[in-house]
Amino acid sequence: MHPNDRAWRLSAAAILLSTAMVPAAAADKPCTGADKAFDGVTSWAALHHAVQDYGHCDKGKTAEIVTEALLRVVIGGWPKISDAGPILEKDAAFRSWLGRRLSSPDILPEDSREIRDLAKSTCPKGQEKVCAEILSSIEMSRALSAPDLMLLPPPTTPAPAKKP
Repeated sequence: MHPNDRAWRLSAAAILLSTAMVPAAAADKPCTGADKAFDGVTSWAALHHAVQDYGHCDKGKTAEIVTEALLRVVIGGWPKISDAGPILEKDAAFRSWLGRRLSSPDILPEDSREIRDLAKSTCPKGQEKVCAEILSSIEMSRALSAPDLMLLPPPTTPAPAKKP
């Protein structure tokens, strides 16, 4: 077929139209069951699975449940932080989601401090990369929620000039 043929143009148009519909179809995925899926999350694997299935539902009332699940896994499950490494290494979309979620204002300052302290002071050996990613996201959250904390200290006043 030649590009000037009517059949070729119709085929090309059909293909382009169908590929344009794929993102729209993903956005229309139902959120029925999202609350239940995130409410049952207690591990990195379960969080990963819930995000794959219902990550697009992370808004409104469901966002609160997602935040609770995330905190349960990160803070409550800190001793198993090593489970996060392989998931974050293999799944860039999940890694990006985690970074956005940890830097969101939905995380309360006290939870943010606790995560920061865990990542800084109790990072298990061999998990430095995971802890650094988590710490970076939490620090971003602090910068967004309290930018004045990130400012440099005020300049010191210069000593008075000597009188001649």
